[in-house]
Amino acid sequence: MKEDFVAYDNLRVFPYEITHIKDLKVENGINNHAILKMTGIIDDEFKDSYIERTIDTTEITIYYETEGEDINIFKGVPTKIRVDVIEEVYTLSVEAISYTYKMDLYKVKRDFQDTNMTTHELISEVMETYRGAVYNINIPDEPIGKYILQYNETDYEFLKRIASFYHEPLITAMDYEGIHFYIGNPNLKIKPKAIITKYKIQKSIEEFYYALKNDRESSEEADFINYSIRTQEIYNVAEHFTFNNNELYVKEAEYKVDEGKLENIYTLVPFNGMKVNRIYNSKIIGVSITGSILQVQRDRVRVNLEVGNKTESKSAYWFPYATVAASPNGGGWYCMPEIGERIRLQCPTKDESKAFVISSIDSYEGKSGEEAENDRMSNTDNKSLQTAAGQEVNFTPNGINISSTGSQAVVELSKDGTVCITGQKDVNLACEQTLRLRAEEEIMIKAEENIDIQCETGGRIVMSSGDEISITGTRIANNG
Repeated sequence: MKEDFVAYDNLRVFPYEITHIKDLKVENGINNHAILKMTGIIDDEFKDSYIERTIDTTEITIYYETEGEDINIFKGVPTKIRVDVIEEVYTLSVEAISYTYKMDLYKVKRDFQDTNMTTHELISEVMETYRGAVYNINIPDEPIGKYILQYNETDYEFLKRIASFYHEPLITAMDYEGIHFYIGNPNLKIKPKAIITKYKIQKSIEEFYYALKNDRESSEEADFINYSIRTQEIYNVAEHFTFNNNELYVKEAEYKVDEGKLENIYTLVPFNGMKVNRIYNSKIIGVSITGSILQVQRDRVRVNLEVGNKTESKSAYWFPYATVAASPNGGGWYCMPEIGERIRLQCPTKDESKAFVISSIDSYEGKSGEEAENDRMSNTDNKSLQTAAGQEVNFTPNGINISSTGSQAVVELSKDGTVCITGQKDVNLACEQTLRLRAEEEIMIKAEENIDIQCETGGRIVMSSGDEISITGTRIANNG
């Protein structure tokens, strides 16, 4: 709280020399920048220089003079400036905004995957860009515990959303040079000097029901009662004092020149009236973000996403990986991507913690000319599955081909009914009970050296390379 009365004659607008302030209004409220609109008369000698000298970094200050010191009401940067001339009367119009606006200029993409990172650490990382910024954090310093994505949001929008996890607002401290703000209600107790006699009271039932249905189940109707008061005293947003036997907080403030003095209108609410609804980033709905696989474990993956910052493998978030088919009992299709493989992160809702990794993106470059014959993508009629280790299954119009490690072992199932099994070393056929080989016409068994057919109970037939056939057994029956 500042002085209890500010006379018109004591108001100043830096860096301009205003001979007469026609209109002046400053507005500030939770989750918003402070806004200044001022119109005043200037001497003709300044009509051009003020336009030329005012740039985006020019500091605009509204202050009042007291004995021994100047007290700031507003500090910010200009957004508009204009000089109107009517019959040699020069009117300067200036619009300005608090320094927090500098956090609200550029859209940013980055993510926070380390679930052990605390909320204060996250905020500090965001604020590293703004040298000299002063911010006071009034939300719990606890692990974020989930995946958080900043996607096409300004840092100001993003921090509003982070604070809203706890139903807390951002509050601009507009009377300081540079970026000054609170994250969460700072609970600033004051004791007004003046007796307030001008006020009105109202209750927003619509806001109450909306809050009740949207993450604020503990809300009460009394939280949505507000008082609108008029006083010449200067209060700041988030300051609180006792009024009408209730402890009330300044939620919104409007300062304006009226009849030669600064008169102010404040909206006062109970403590819970300063709470805000949960904010979501609706721009992420349906968004797919490309990235690459860092680690794979069961049906989950760690990824590095292409959103501006690099993720360390050890602190990356474990995302669920969407498969073609799955069932509650563990059945379905299990085929996880390889490390380094390019993927997409899908955000199906406005809550990024519900995101999951979907289909991989093939970065294989096709071949041309004579090499195209060995390119698995050269014929779109063919379908294939291939692993990094060289195992491959091909589905072609002519049949199915299963091969391992550069055709070291191959099984071919042709559409004409031919089955061919080839192995560079051994081919073993085994079963627990009966193995039957049957052909309508001919069974052909060939070997370069020997054919050895034996039974574990003792029977054996050996066909050697020397044109010899040896038959042994406990009993041999010959019907020839």
